[in-house]
Amino acid sequence: MKRFILQSTILTIIVFILGAVVYSTFLQQYYRLILPFTVLFFYFVTNLVHAYLLKIAVKSGSRFTSQYMAVSFLKMFFYLAVAILYALLNGAYAKIFLGNFLVLYAIYTAFEVLQISKFVRQKNS
Repeated sequence: MKRFILQSTILTIIVFILGAVVYSTFLQQYYRLILPFTVLFFYFVTNLVHAYLLKIAVKSGSRFTSQYMAVSFLKMFFYLAVAILYALLNGAYAKIFLGNFLVLYAIYTAFEVLQISKFVRQKNS
């Protein structure tokens, strides 16, 4: 878990740097104060879900796949609920927020899937 937190922290720093460059140059008019907090939101949720998935992988090897799918569904549903709620409350900035939310979802989900699959492969070797 320590290694995952270190790697996700590095990923988050890279996302912050890229976001700062992009939003300080050619997308400056689209910057909103909520965007850095969205990155932190994904960072914390990803770390919490990964910790839970590691517990599942260690305790129940045979049921891991079904539990992993259930956790992934719940996480995706939670993300969808947050995105819809924000869009409903802040309709003027919904497109900007949802675009960023989708990019962050793809980045952090791909990262988490790669890391958990590495762990499961190592555990099964």
